Amino acid sequence: MPITKKILACTLGILLIVTDLCFAQTKASKQTLGNAKNDSIQRTLLLNQARSAKDKKESLAYFNAALEYEKDAHRKAEILDTIGLFNWQLGNFQEAINYFNQSLHLFTQLKDSLWLGKVHNNIAVVSWGMGNTIEALSHYQKALLFRKAMNDQAGITKVMNNIGLIYQEWGLYDKAFELHSEALKIASEIQDLASITYSYSNLGNCYEYKDEYRKALDSYRQAINIFSQEDSISRHNSFISVNIASVYSQMGKLDSALYHYHKAVEYGQRMDNRYRIAIANHHLGNVHIKLNHIDSARYYTYKSMDLAKEKNYTGLIRDNLFVLSEIAEQEGRTTSALNYYKRASALKDSLFNSEKINKFNDLQIKYFTEQQETENKILRANNEIQKITITQQQRTARILIITGLIILIVLFVVARSRILLKRLSVRLEKSETELRKANADKDKFFTILAHDLKSPFSGLLGTTDLLASNFDDLPPESIKELLFAMKDSSTNVYALLESLLQWSQVQTGTMSYQFEKIDLLQIGTNVCKLLTTNAQHKDIELRLKIQPNTFAFADEKTVSSVFRNLISNAIKYTNPQGHVSIEAINKQDEIEISVTDNGIGMDKKTSSRLFDITQMISQQGTQNEQGTGLGLILTKEFIQKNKGQIHVKSEPGKGSRFTFTLPVFNEQNQK
Repeated sequence: MPITKKILACTLGILLIVTDLCFAQTKASKQTLGNAKNDSIQRTLLLNQARSAKDKKESLAYFNAALEYEKDAHRKAEILDTIGLFNWQLGNFQEAINYFNQSLHLFTQLKDSLWLGKVHNNIAVVSWGMGNTIEALSHYQKALLFRKAMNDQAGITKVMNNIGLIYQEWGLYDKAFELHSEALKIASEIQDLASITYSYSNLGNCYEYKDEYRKALDSYRQAINIFSQEDSISRHNSFISVNIASVYSQMGKLDSALYHYHKAVEYGQRMDNRYRIAIANHHLGNVHIKLNHIDSARYYTYKSMDLAKEKNYTGLIRDNLFVLSEIAEQEGRTTSALNYYKRASALKDSLFNSEKINKFNDLQIKYFTEQQETENKILRANNEIQKITITQQQRTARILIITGLIILIVLFVVARSRILLKRLSVRLEKSETELRKANADKDKFFTILAHDLKSPFSGLLGTTDLLASNFDDLPPESIKELLFAMKDSSTNVYALLESLLQWSQVQTGTMSYQFEKIDLLQIGTNVCKLLTTNAQHKDIELRLKIQPNTFAFADEKTVSSVFRNLISNAIKYTNPQGHVSIEAINKQDEIEISVTDNGIGMDKKTSSRLFDITQMISQQGTQNEQGTGLGLILTKEFIQKNKGQIHVKSEPGKGSRFTFTLPVFNEQNQK
């Protein structure tokens, strides 16, 4: 990748970091600033002035002034990073590096991984813009490690794109394409428009270098279309316009190339970014040479050269010297052309050799480090061998005998200890198992009281609230109905308490079951009546679809508790205006009962842990209803006591279906 385009490509990466800074647009007058009496107020007013300044140079002056009053290390590091960003945007690369390094030093001391990832990325982008690809890649790799450690998906896409651009420069287009494609996939999953645009733009670069110009244009246009939804159009379109113009230039459509390069200059002027203006003018000079417009080519190249010299853009100076050499050659000024070419080649060789030296130094350091570690290992090994040899020479027969006796004594003690420990371990494991079971039974018992009492009490409280709020407006008949409903609810609560006390007997093994013929339609009807108030509060329809004469052979009290738990849960996790269906299907020797809702549902991981007592899953309902997490565990125990099974099918956003089985009533059961 040419240096002018390579540096321009990297600029989009750091602009994505700038979007992390959200500044309030407040103004403080200079008179108030002059009257401030302490550092905190001075700093705050200066920062407000910086954030509301009309241009970046004015902002920089205020940020630098605020830096002198900042005492907090973290805030000082943030200000240093911000100053670095503003310098980068103004094309002051070396100043940007200096401030970023100061910020990196402070964040390293503070061990702030999030900010370390950002600052490493910033240093990498500017280093690359200065032609330091090895330094840039080193910082990108560090930034990627911090981003992955923080699971920062947006940050990961940005760094992957930037590393891909370095691979492009090295000619590793297939590897670069893989990185940009992976970055696009991640950015699309998290809907990060800025990163999606950046990925499309970089994919366009890959297509361009493979001479697949149509695909390159499609990628660049995708980037333009996405950023039309963003506020930072000028900043990013300057970058993308240069890419589109480059493709048109290579396709021979020079008029279209000129149009997009002029647009890039316009966007750069809006931002007062000298580097982008210089890049666009350089390309305009190239296109005018192709059109044989020598005067225009010289004009734009000189404009680019002036800006490049002012800001010491070494790579851009080199490329402009090549263009001036070509202009002089076409004008017949052979001596000038040769002079320009020699200066450009010398600058190119300097940049190339500097990079090679950096690579060599890295490899040399790595080699000597590994060599020193190997020598140290050999030295340590020799020392150990020498110690062992001396020890062996000093040993005598008497020591061997004593050692043998000690070994025998130790073996005897160890063997005896292991026998004792094994016995003790078995006893401890047995005691621990019994203790865990006792504790679990105790915890389940006390928790289920609150869990199972909540639903009927809610109905009772709802009825009393309705009666109290509308007593004067209700006709006597309605009042009477409500009183009867309260009586029924109170009776059901009492029955439930009695049932729960019987459950405690189950856990202690003192409860007796009465397996008999039970009417599932009657049980379902009773439970629906008990929970009608709860359902009405959420405008949920209870659909009882059990056919008459559906009889099971089970314990009525525990089966009623199962119905209550499942229907109550279905109401809890169903949104208002939903519905809950209760069905029963007779299947030869068993009856399959299902409770289905169209509520919020759950994922497979959650549904797989519902009946595990060690998980204790408890989740709020759609109207913040509370639960204990033990209801379904108890439901499973009751069903198993009745020789049945239970399972669940659920999908997030589509509801859940709980299905359990009970033995069907027949003559064999009756005997």
